[in-house]
Amino acid sequence: MRLHAIFLSVLLLSFAGGASWAQQAVPDTLLFVFKLHGQTRKYQMSFQNRQDTLVLTWGIERNLHWQTGTYTMLPASTEKAVSLTFLQPEDGRHVTLPAHETAFVLSRKSYRELKAAREFVYNQTRYRLLDTQTQALDTSLLHVKDDAEGAEMWILDNSALPLVWKMQNNPLEINWEAQAEIR
Repeated sequence: MRLHAIFLSVLLLSFAGGASWAQQAVPDTLLFVFKLHGQTRKYQMSFQNRQDTLVLTWGIERNLHWQTGTYTMLPASTEKAVSLTFLQPEDGRHVTLPAHETAFVLSRKSYRELKAAREFVYNQTRYRLLDTQTQALDTSLLHVKDDAEGAEMWILDNSALPLVWKMQNNPLEINWEAQAEIR
């Protein structure tokens, strides 16, 4: 009887743990809609953890051909990077980012800084938290703004993958928004 009670307790705890994980789950593939100089491009992107390495696989249909590539973020990058890469995807190109860069996600260090101090520095720019009222994937988005140039980001409040869900007023004019459903 006691063994049965222990088994039931372990089972319930694993379901409870699984529920919290599920709340932070991100779909296998997201659609990123980019806008630059009046043009729109739609990339399918998936983020996969492979041991301690985060691999972003992207794809887009262009000229009736499926183009694809990857950005790989090593543990040093996902833990302590201080800037986003704006390296343009090229068909067949597989890029391992340097330790100071991430692609479409914040480093864990910057995410923790944002959560604790309500501000962080990325790309040598200080962003401060404005609000958490918008949601995506049933999770709050941390809306931050750069007071100097007006760039805004909405970051998925997810410690496992602090994804930059939306970028607006980017001084480089590269703006995007993720969508959970591929259309």
